[in-house]
Amino acid sequence: MEAIDKILLFIHIAMGSISLLVFWIPVFTKKGGNLHNKAGMLYVYTMWIVVITAFILSVINFLQKGYITAAFLGFLTLLTGHPLWYAVTILKHKNQIPVRLLKIRKVILGLLVTSATGLLIWSLVLKVQGASILLLIFGIIGLTQLPLFLKSIKKSQEDGNWIAAHINGMISSGIAAYTAFFAFGGATFFGEIFSGPLNAIPWTLPSVIGTIFISREIRKRGFTGKAV
Repeated sequence: MEAIDKILLFIHIAMGSISLLVFWIPVFTKKGGNLHNKAGMLYVYTMWIVVITAFILSVINFLQKGYITAAFLGFLTLLTGHPLWYAVTILKHKNQIPVRLLKIRKVILGLLVTSATGLLIWSLVLKVQGASILLLIFGIIGLTQLPLFLKSIKKSQEDGNWIAAHINGMISSGIAAYTAFFAFGGATFFGEIFSGPLNAIPWTLPSVIGTIFISREIRKRGFTGKAV
C-alpha cells in the first residue's frame, strides 16, 4: 500500500505541476485559436488525472485512518472536478445541455454544499486548530457554491451565456487547484514568508486573482449576463 501511495502521490504532484503551468496559456492566448485549444485540452487531461489521483489518495488515507487528509482530498475532487467537468460539458453542448447532465450537476453541487457544511462543523469541533484550519478554509470556499446550488434547484435548463460559463468553469477549476497548492503543497515555502494571520494570504490570493480574470474575460467579450 505504501508503494502505491508514493506512486500515486508522485503522479498527482507531477500532473498538478504541469496543469498549474499550462493553465495560464489558454488564459492569455487567442480564444478559439490552435494554441488555446491544445493547451486547454492538455490542462483538462492533466487536471482530470489530478482529480482522480486525489480521490484515490483520499480513500487510501481514510483506510489508514488519516481522516482529515482524506476529507480534504475528497472534498478537493468535488471542488476542482465540478467546474472542470461543467466547463467541458457546456463547451460541448452550449446552452442545450441535456436534462440528465443538469441533474448530475445538481447532485454534485448538493454534495459540495453538504460536504462544505460538514467540514465547517468538523473544524469547529476540533476548535480550528492545526490541520483543522484547512477544513475551515475549504468549507468556507465550498459554501460559495450555495447560491449556484439553490439556482439549479429552481430551473430545469440553463439560461446564461455558455461562453461566460465556460470561462467561469475553467478559471474556477484553476482557482481550486492553486488554492490547494498554496494551502497544502506550498505550505512549507509560504509558511516562512507569511506567518500568523498572514497565513490566509496565499490561501485567498488565488480566489481574488481568479475572480479578477473571470470578470476581465467576460467584460472583454461584452457579456452582461451572469455566467451559469
